[in-house]
Amino acid sequence: MEKVKLALNYALMLEMIKAKGYDSTTIVALLNEGDEKILGSCGDGIPTWKTLVDYYHMDKAKFHKVLKEGYEITFLTKGALKTLLSIKFGMKEGVDFVDTGEFLDQVKITSDNLKSLRGIISKNWTIVLEDEKSNEETYLIKIELTYKPVFNI
Repeated sequence: MEKVKLALNYALMLEMIKAKGYDSTTIVALLNEGDEKILGSCGDGIPTWKTLVDYYHMDKAKFHKVLKEGYEITFLTKGALKTLLSIKFGMKEGVDFVDTGEFLDQVKITSDNLKSLRGIISKNWTIVLEDEKSNEETYLIKIELTYKPVFNI
């Protein structure tokens, strides 16, 4: 079954709401009401939550599918990928991963979080298993561009 493709801004807003502890039923209620004050308390840096409210109202069945079955982000920049890791998994650059400039390296992630990340990450990124510490259920991965740019200089 193919997951719903979700634009980055909607995915990040949804993950911010989930990070505040709201379950699917409450998320639906918040979006139905469209209370931007409550939604705004879920995350900083979002210019307006109206875009998520409008997205929800445009296709409620699709949004319910996102909440029930998950989603796949359509496209991620490296900066957005780092933001996603921070919001969804509480990861911090320099602690849980290293930005090498080209890719994210030394990413320490639990098996559950790795499974979740594999499910939502856009196709322009590839997860490379570097090391498995099976006794701790922790993995060391690298996240790199699937198609690296070639510059003919």
